Amino acid sequence: MPFLESADAMVYALVGLVFLVAALGMLGYSLVAFPAALRETGFALAIVTLVNDLLLVMIIMEVLRTVLSYLKERGTSLQPFLFIAAISATRRILAIGAQMSVAGENLSAEKFREAMLDLVANAGAILAIAVALYLLSRRPPSRAQVE
Repeated sequence: MPFLESADAMVYALVGLVFLVAALGMLGYSLVAFPAALRETGFALAIVTLVNDLLLVMIIMEVLRTVLSYLKERGTSLQPFLFIAAISATRRILAIGAQMSVAGENLSAEKFREAMLDLVANAGAILAIAVALYLLSRRPPSRAQVE
């Protein structure tokens, strides 16, 4: 069994390293692509794209934090996954806003209705996640966390 535990830790460490490289690569790409997006799409859409990309970096880093937590404590927590879900829903809201901004007055009534439903669903998800995070923070520590 000790060999399998060591192999498990090694695989998690390698996965964590790949996540770190991916986050750094995405961060670098975001910063390099921003000036071109600024020239091609204008300030507002370039900023939305940059924020969207940075939120993706944050998602990758939260997954990396989960891997590190697993390696340290040999267990996982629900909280990092809730953060990832909240960031993902925020990214979706930004993407919808950008799509609607680009479409402008050419947006059909049906597409507008779909976008509004998508926005409401994502806002509701963020609210539910916030409530879940609040409830998790009020939970008394487990026996393992106290020791």
